[in-house]
Amino acid sequence: MKLMSKILCVCMFWVISTEVSVAQTNRVTIPEILIDFKTGNTTAEEAYLRMQNVYDNGMIHKCTSPLHIFGYKHKNEISSSLIDNNTVVKQKSAMATYTSASGKFEFTYQTSGDDAVPATDSNSNSVPDFVEEAGIAADSTYSYLVQTLGFADPIPDGSTYEISFEDLQNTYGFAQTYSNPGGPGTHIVLENDFVGFPSNNDPDGDQLGALRVTVAHEFKHAIQFAQNDFTGDSDGWAEMDATLIEEVVYDLVNDYYNYLGGVGDVFGNPGVSVSPGSYEDVTWALYFHEKIGADFWPGVWNRIENSVTDIPFLNAVGAELDSRGLDYTQSLLELYTWHYTSGAYSNANFGFNESMFYPTPNSQRTDTQVEDVLSEDITLGRFSSYFLNVKPPSNQTGEASVLINTGSSEISLAVVALFKDESVAFAYAEAESGDYVVNEGWLWSDIERLGAIVLNENRGVSNTFKIKVSDTLPTSNEFDDTKPKITELKQNYPNPFNPSTNIPVSISKFQKVKVDVYDITGRLVKSVFNGSLPTGNHTLSVNLEDLASGVYMYRLQTNDKVQIKRMTLVK
Repeated sequence: MKLMSKILCVCMFWVISTEVSVAQTNRVTIPEILIDFKTGNTTAEEAYLRMQNVYDNGMIHKCTSPLHIFGYKHKNEISSSLIDNNTVVKQKSAMATYTSASGKFEFTYQTSGDDAVPATDSNSNSVPDFVEEAGIAADSTYSYLVQTLGFADPIPDGSTYEISFEDLQNTYGFAQTYSNPGGPGTHIVLENDFVGFPSNNDPDGDQLGALRVTVAHEFKHAIQFAQNDFTGDSDGWAEMDATLIEEVVYDLVNDYYNYLGGVGDVFGNPGVSVSPGSYEDVTWALYFHEKIGADFWPGVWNRIENSVTDIPFLNAVGAELDSRGLDYTQSLLELYTWHYTSGAYSNANFGFNESMFYPTPNSQRTDTQVEDVLSEDITLGRFSSYFLNVKPPSNQTGEASVLINTGSSEISLAVVALFKDESVAFAYAEAESGDYVVNEGWLWSDIERLGAIVLNENRGVSNTFKIKVSDTLPTSNEFDDTKPKITELKQNYPNPFNPSTNIPVSISKFQKVKVDVYDITGRLVKSVFNGSLPTGNHTLSVNLEDLASGVYMYRLQTNDKVQIKRMTLVK
């Protein structure tokens, strides 16, 4: 993304209308309603009515698909009249149709009345520019998600996908199921003009920006339905997933900026449970896309689609991480640490690509002195995090260290240090004498800010811990002879291999790491990893099924060295 376009629009986030900010506060009730239903505190019909009330509160809502998904899943438990009132597609007068260039999407629109689309027709072909832009967006989204990333195709051969426009007033759009034998089982309804909606960064203007990301968002719901018929618990994560796709397909638009920092996401409230997800939780999903790669989420959803039983969404995430040699707990800790290093705490060497444009996170506790005292018990809710923000005094001496004491194996700790020279360091806690400690020998006198991130990965219950920030604990390295003393690229295994192999890498200190595969002529054929790794021994997996048998070279590049080894692919 071009930095200048971001800088020109950064102020946009901070001048979000009061209307949208209030909507954030109300919007968190959708996950709450789903939780109440899943825990048996409310009936399906009561939950459906409560969701209707949220979406009818006059605030801007990015998508009302959760209501339609819930109605579809629980149609046998909800009065048919309630569902029917929300599934009727308007009968339109002055109706026209347009088929996208690919022939895969058919748009129905009006040229007059309340539901009319903007009339501008710059190429005088009798199709409004707005509709043609929607067609381009749909074709582009389909091409990237289905043909490039490999998501399931929701459009059966020989059929088209139906999209219409209505004056939705306070909603960007929605996807809903409908009876269409032999064709797609869903269709999409889009806002007809996006007048009065929040601003975004699209260089072609707010209306087209909103249109583009809404097409991408709603089409991902169509893919979700094609993959698992909205079964299992994955529907609870549907909005987060669809909002992620806005950024994946239309990186420049950034409409999702408008919904970050409220009481329902990690920036505004680290202690809130992310499950079930909502569109405010988009950055939770974005971490995996940016850290691991664009093929991560297709891999997760493929597991959901192909599971014999309804695999829980987070189990699919864990399985995909495991298949790549990545640790589930450590990945989640780093995910939350990325949220901490955002906004005013952002660092170019760590975290989200666009972290400087995100909100500065709230913390449950902020220290301006290093007290060296163990806290009382702190209760951390299910599947949530605790941010301790330390701004040490200028005269602070000693080595920075953080300790937690807990009786739960599901509580874990990571620490990130932002130094005065603008460098950054990150480490996971080590078990020491019954506690979990981070002390990497960082000097308090060098640190501008330190974040301690505690995670409760239990999905159902709260857990407790005590925490201490210190300048007197012994350095962790003195107790751990397993930590690598040098950064080293090791021989892959198995070798020879077909088609997958593992590349072990030892990292002596937190740093940027790049691992690539080249053919014998020196041509880059595969990017394995490009990001930051903490101190430790890591295993990176790589699949070369799309390459021919032969000898390949794999290269490790860090700030201070380049190492190369050979491996052999035999098919």
